[in-house]
Amino acid sequence: MVDVRRLKMLQMVQLFKCEEDASQAVEWLGELLEALLKTHLRLGDDSQDTSSLIDKHTKFIDVAQSTYDYGRQLLQATVVLCQSLRCATRSSGETLPRLQRVWKQFSVTADERLARLQMALCFHTAAEKVFQEQGREEERGELEEEELEEVFEELETVGRNLLDRLSIPVVFPDGTEQFFGTPGETASSAEAIRERLLLVEEQRGLRLAEEGGLHREGEELETGGRGQLEAGLDVIGEEANEEEEEEAGREEEEEEEKRATQDC
Repeated sequence: MVDVRRLKMLQMVQLFKCEEDASQAVEWLGELLEALLKTHLRLGDDSQDTSSLIDKHTKFIDVAQSTYDYGRQLLQATVVLCQSLRCATRSSGETLPRLQRVWKQFSVTADERLARLQMALCFHTAAEKVFQEQGREEERGELEEEELEEVFEELETVGRNLLDRLSIPVVFPDGTEQFFGTPGETASSAEAIRERLLLVEEQRGLRLAEEGGLHREGEELETGGRGQLEAGLDVIGEEANEEEEEEAGREEEEEEEKRATQDC
């Protein structure tokens, strides 16, 4: 009888401990969600930096997943203990809905964060490709003009879409909304994207201006070439006329000499 009571006392202690730890897991998950919304704002200054942020974000999600799984296991243990003790547990009615709600909010926020990082990675990769190509004009070959223009257009589209997306809040499953950081922090995190977008537009303008200058220079060379050719033909024509006149003069002299000989 004493052993049975001792066993029940141990099970009661385990039950209270599981309920307490499950509530703590919900609190931890909520803190991870708050950290994600308030501190995970950077998008990276280049493709390497953004790739590093994606790796860190993946590890952060793994920590949150482990916390959620830990809470679920604790709540399942409370159900088993309550069945053994034939008592009701508050976890099923309070802690489990809280855990599920926070986890859904975290999942939506983490997915949005990952989508923004992937867009930033796409933007930085395309921008670096353009800058590398612009830096070796004399060895142009990897990217044709049409392909380079497509990269410019894609780059501007991705950059502007990303900047627009940064101003949109995260919408939770229950309809509530939450922004990443403050408006000032959001503007600061988008600064690298905005600066690179301006550089890309500047590079594109310079390239178009250079192409226009080369086109005009080609027309001038073509016009000058035609003028030189015409001038050369005129010189040749004048030389031919002079030769014909000299030949006619020699023939007249020979005729005069013949007539003088016959008179003698």
